[in-house]
Amino acid sequence: MPKQYRTRNGTIASANTKTAIAEQGSISAPGTLYVPDGASRLSEVIVAACGDFAAAGHCAVFIRLEGSGLPEGPETLFVCAMGGNSTTGIQGKMEAKRIPVGVPVRPGNDILIYGEMAGDDIGNVELGVTLVFE
Repeated sequence: MPKQYRTRNGTIASANTKTAIAEQGSISAPGTLYVPDGASRLSEVIVAACGDFAAAGHCAVFIRLEGSGLPEGPETLFVCAMGGNSTTGIQGKMEAKRIPVGVPVRPGNDILIYGEMAGDDIGNVELGVTLVFE
């Protein structure tokens, strides 16, 4: 089976809050993210993040994957850390990175993506996540 990709994005607006990452660009409600038919594993996660630094501080950003499409249970993946001591002139972005995971999946079942910023509330963190299935 060729690789299949499923992408979602969303905004984490406050620290230490589980936030659904459920948009897809101009499509604000793309529907449930189902594991594609024929897929046996989630081979990698591609992720990028950007903070607006409306407040000074430091945070760690991570994603949680949950749902019936993950027969071995939820997964938590660290994305990045960002921060600074000023609200002006800080660049809080990261290039997209690939995280190899090799997690078994259950075709036809859902996977929910959540994002969190832990530590200081730096303002908003925009998160983009692509799940790669094989």
